[in-house]
Amino acid sequence: MARYLATAMVIVLLLPVCSCAPAPASAEPVPGIAFVSVRDGNKEIYLIQPDGTGLTRLTDDPAIDGDPAWSPDGRQIAFRSRRDGTTDIFVMGADGSNPLNLICDPLDSIDDEFAPAWSPDGETLAIITDRFNLGGCSFHVVALMPVSGGQKNILRLRTVAGNQRSVAWSPNGRSLVFSSHCSSNSVIHLYRWDQETDEVERLTDSASRNIYPAWSHDGRFVAFTSNRDGNSEIYVLELATGALTNLTRHPADDLYPTWSPDDSQIAFASDRDGNQEIYVMDADGSGPRNITQNPGRDFKPAWSPVP
Repeated sequence: MARYLATAMVIVLLLPVCSCAPAPASAEPVPGIAFVSVRDGNKEIYLIQPDGTGLTRLTDDPAIDGDPAWSPDGRQIAFRSRRDGTTDIFVMGADGSNPLNLICDPLDSIDDEFAPAWSPDGETLAIITDRFNLGGCSFHVVALMPVSGGQKNILRLRTVAGNQRSVAWSPNGRSLVFSSHCSSNSVIHLYRWDQETDEVERLTDSASRNIYPAWSHDGRFVAFTSNRDGNSEIYVLELATGALTNLTRHPADDLYPTWSPDDSQIAFASDRDGNQEIYVMDADGSGPRNITQNPGRDFKPAWSPVP
């Protein structure tokens, strides 16, 4: 983790490290698309295969579970949950086994963490936290935490001032892309932070909401959600050329892109059939198909890195 943290600021708390056990893992890598659904009455995490078969419920708790994020080997899923009173980051086996709270804030804590993203080496989680309230517009900020967890190990990145709500890691581990805004929620930009140079580059220039970045596995593209054309669509930015493509072009709202292991397909959430469902399309935007087909809201898909 050290190579990611040269430009981070550490906060020291008097609370002990929460996790002292290895993070749980499934015996074998698990393929499929994890997603969040309210079909059983509250937000839970489910797993489905790209063809719509094999639906499996991974979490079963009265509290909110969400923001699933796969480990690079496909054997673990990090997620957010309020099952211990505050919004903490958990890790479970990719089959839903042995959920472990990595933070364990006390019940009266006002600190929340969400939107985890794994480093490519599987050792670190990028997260969004509000425990470093810097004043002004910087309420939620990007931070890093080892998979072993612990409040005292959460390190804030010195990036740009702003309210940051989503983050993605580059396949080579060198960079993070995150969304940030410092005005109204109507204008949110994407930024790329390079951990070797500590430089931050703004990737979007439209006066619109640009959020939920997802890096392709080959490192060439960042998919994201933008309402620059009037409603939420899935766009792909080619990093080398700056070429931008609207993949969905639909009057409904399309959000939360996530790439297949071979980058040939993208899963996303859309309400084009009346409520939010999980869809899969080819990487050029063709052939979108609804794979969940349920009256309950389905959203926040995350595609396993293993085929």
